[in-house]
Amino acid sequence: MFEGYVGPASVEASEEWPNVRTVTATCVGISQPLKDWVIEGRLALKYEEAQISAAASPDLLNRIVTDQGFNVPIAYEDDPNFAVTKYVVSNVSLWEALENALAPTGFRLIEKWSPSANAFRLTVKDPMRSKTTPDVTLNGGFRTRRLSGSEADVRTWVGVIFRYRGTEDEGFVWAEADDSIVQKYGIPDGSGGRKHRKMVYRTQERSLVDSESEARELAALILHDLQQPTPDCEIALPYLDPRFEAFDLVRAVGDTYAVDMGVMEIEYSWSFDEPLGRTVLRGSASRVIGAKQLWLSNDVKRLDERQLRIDELLGETPPKPPRPEATGSWYVGPDGTPQPVVDVLMKTPVPWWVKERVLRVIEFEALDSGTATGATSGTLEDSSKSWAPGQFGTGRDWVYIASGTGAGQVRRIASNSPTTLTIEGTWDTEPGAGDTYVILREKREYKEIRGDLRPYARIEGFPEGTWIGVRQAWIPSGR
Repeated sequence: MFEGYVGPASVEASEEWPNVRTVTATCVGISQPLKDWVIEGRLALKYEEAQISAAASPDLLNRIVTDQGFNVPIAYEDDPNFAVTKYVVSNVSLWEALENALAPTGFRLIEKWSPSANAFRLTVKDPMRSKTTPDVTLNGGFRTRRLSGSEADVRTWVGVIFRYRGTEDEGFVWAEADDSIVQKYGIPDGSGGRKHRKMVYRTQERSLVDSESEARELAALILHDLQQPTPDCEIALPYLDPRFEAFDLVRAVGDTYAVDMGVMEIEYSWSFDEPLGRTVLRGSASRVIGAKQLWLSNDVKRLDERQLRIDELLGETPPKPPRPEATGSWYVGPDGTPQPVVDVLMKTPVPWWVKERVLRVIEFEALDSGTATGATSGTLEDSSKSWAPGQFGTGRDWVYIASGTGAGQVRRIASNSPTTLTIEGTWDTEPGAGDTYVILREKREYKEIRGDLRPYARIEGFPEGTWIGVRQAWIPSGR
């Protein structure tokens, strides 16, 4: 007796003489109903301050499933323990909503047998990409064949476009393979060298990637899965074998060869012609990968119109405008009354293709200040503090070195412990013990000033003692 789901393919029935009737149906797993259910845009859901973790009750994945009216519990074999600031689910299938949520962690959602439940369960699992020791070794009694695979699926340079938490400002990071891999799998340049095979993964509004550190981890995961050819491989066993799980590393040893395969799919079948059943393993040859088509399907194939226009002007992506210098001072107005102003100086010459400059003036709120007791290339320490872990790092929090060795530097705060601030990037000059600092948080409102290309601007209208920051953008000709 079979108990389960019949897939979306048609059911075929036939009748032969004398009175032999057969019915052929495609059976599918417990994930199929989730793949068939589409969450429409008008029914979009937003989740904030959630967790993808076995410790959360309920966790984000189970909340999404339950909110759509499904009774399909999700179990955790491995725990990504991933914090979610905001996640929007819209115009995707329920299965895609779950996969998109897990993608930044590198973990995957699989169908796995649960002995305690005596049933298959959707289960969160870490693929363990770095494993080299086989989980299962097969000695004979099988057949293998390579299916499809080529260097067309290789990417040796992976960029990730994301939006910073809180500000929605766009950021970009990348990861690249070693020169040895590029020289083996890169694109021949005609002069004996090779160029990167590139891809750019653009995270959508619903993505959970909202900090530079998370984006770098995601770029590294994608690069691991795509930087070498991973020919699809199949191992067939002429019997039912329940030992295998998704992401196992299986070694099949033949008379004169051995094949390693990272398992991605397991198929069991049984028929009167095969009374012992049949087990088919499909996956990636040589190593375990977490995904391939998931990443390639999100590769940015076309640049938007604005980027194409800039490429036409420069032949390459334009440089990011440098940060302007801002200095507070006093100005005596026509009526003789002094008022605070900020003088902004842009020292870098403007490229020929720029027609207009935009200054964005952002006001900050001072949250805390103190004196540093130490620092590293990417941290600032104040042993007198007792901050709550995660108190800063919203994407809108910055630390400004007001005086001392590192004076004048400002960096976005990625995270914090009770006594240490971790910044995004590194210091140009490492602050020293005794340097004073201020922790600032961007306010959501800002003021934009559009003007000509003169290297000087004056900002008025802010009261004395206000913390402000200034960013500049270049508008290309033809926009």
